Amino acid sequence: MIVGFSSLGERVSVGVKAHVLYNRLLTREEYWSLLSSQTVAEVADKLRSMSYSESLSTLSMDPHRFEIEESVRTSLVSQAENLLGHFGESRKKFFRAWYSWYEAENMKSIFRYIAAGRTERDDLRRRLYPIMMSHISFENMLVAKDFAEVVELFRGTSFYRVLSEPLRRLSSGEETSLFPLEMALDGYVELSLFRAMNKLAPDERKMLLPIFGTRIDLFNLYILYRALVFYDLTPEEILNRLLPVRYRISLQILRECVRFKTFSDVASAIEERFPAYVDLFDDASRDDEPQLALERNIKRYIYIQCQKVFRSGSPAFHTAMSYFILKEYEISDITHVVEGVRYGYDRRKSAAYLIAPVISGGEPEWQY
Repeated sequence: MIVGFSSLGERVSVGVKAHVLYNRLLTREEYWSLLSSQTVAEVADKLRSMSYSESLSTLSMDPHRFEIEESVRTSLVSQAENLLGHFGESRKKFFRAWYSWYEAENMKSIFRYIAAGRTERDDLRRRLYPIMMSHISFENMLVAKDFAEVVELFRGTSFYRVLSEPLRRLSSGEETSLFPLEMALDGYVELSLFRAMNKLAPDERKMLLPIFGTRIDLFNLYILYRALVFYDLTPEEILNRLLPVRYRISLQILRECVRFKTFSDVASAIEERFPAYVDLFDDASRDDEPQLALERNIKRYIYIQCQKVFRSGSPAFHTAMSYFILKEYEISDITHVVEGVRYGYDRRKSAAYLIAPVISGGEPEWQY
């Protein structure tokens, strides 16, 4: 495949810019400094002295934790907007597909408020991600009284087909848990992202597959885990909840796994071929907070793939995409730190649940 000069220049340009941004990510020492803070205001002061000085420049000296979280999210949005103009059409579509995760996170936050029967939306409004060119009116969602009103807001959007049935079931009382709705939303975003990746140039797909293919594998395993541990679903119902795209775990393997009675049976069946995947689930099961640990392990495994991809080859589009996922995880970790300081959690325990591996020694093999 012959790459035009402008295309090559674009790829190198965004890769180099991503390297500059990558060097501003928090170090292990900076995470520990944040964790040692005694107050939320102290966290904000330290972030200002790190790489968030511009994002936090307008905050008061004693900010609310939600204000800090909103400000650090803004840094990712501004960086994304600055780089988006440097992408060609196929890369721009892929980047927007990735960015739709933030639409999904906003929707899930609003769904949780509605499910809890809350009517005060001002705090939530400030905590939503500012989304570029979204077709969803989050303001209309915020004022919806119930799920029946919400579902009508999705008519004419790509989300309607995916969310209408879970929202109908919640509205009618047939379903009381938000899990099927959130999994349907997450699955749609992952599927859209994977399909957008397949429209990139072959060399770019090859570089990004270790990240986004792994996300597909772990998403399907997580669905299997939840279905077998918490729900009483038929094999056909479980299979219908899995994504219709595959990476390393084939459809044949998944068809076998949905017929098992326990997730331990699944682990035993795939352990020889996918030991790292099984190990990260086993590692979480031994934790005091297995669900929290599992979510951390899944994200940390993808974090590790991003680090590897970022360092692979010459600076190019894959460099930028791996950086943005690392940045996204950093913002999630900062939110976790701020919450831990605000409520006085044990600092070392807080560190253990960060996506970034800041505790040295005793790492399980799947982290290598």
